[in-house]
Amino acid sequence: MSRPLERSLPKAKVFPVAPSRAWLAAALQSCPVILAINWCTQGIRGMDRGELAFRLLLEAVVWLSLAPALGPLPALLAAHTLNFLVNGQLWVCARYCLFWHRSPAALNGFLADVAARLRELTWLEEAVCIGSCGAEAVACHDRADIDLRLVAPPGLLGWLRVNLLLLALRTRALFSLIPLDLYGYDSPASLQRFRQDEPLLVILDRRGRIAERFAGRRLVWF
Repeated sequence: MSRPLERSLPKAKVFPVAPSRAWLAAALQSCPVILAINWCTQGIRGMDRGELAFRLLLEAVVWLSLAPALGPLPALLAAHTLNFLVNGQLWVCARYCLFWHRSPAALNGFLADVAARLRELTWLEEAVCIGSCGAEAVACHDRADIDLRLVAPPGLLGWLRVNLLLLALRTRALFSLIPLDLYGYDSPASLQRFRQDEPLLVILDRRGRIAERFAGRRLVWF
């Protein structure tokens, strides 16, 4: 008989600036405020220029398409909300809410399926996981997420392909209730902004650039 899943409490959300007042700090840790902040910013701090350009272009296209029927401001709010849902990180934010729990087995199965799909894409050369999934290639608790990073191939076609792939994977994660923290980088160098003492789970490294750049880091091959 298997043991029931032990449910953990949300960890504190880290913001770039720590408020000096206790009431403000407490408010920033509330579920509605965290969701509202992430609806506004939509992970812009973690994006490289290529992904940011695609996200802005996509939202502008949706806004212009809806504006004749809804009006400029309602159309902008609708476009921003739609972008947040299908191209954002709703369930990643929900991990900071008391109601959120997700079986690690569901995350592990999702990651295995995505990794298999990425390996079939001959044009994609680099994909890694960072954070908790990078340690043993599994999610270990009910508030874990999948920190997946793809590197865009050079050129306009590579930029378009990887951003459409990001959109497809995020949409799948949305309907699968999977907290997928996913970004597309312009080069492997962007991976250096994270802690270098944690393992790096390598899903794809067709040209060996990941292994070469992070030779001094523990690499786990998926």
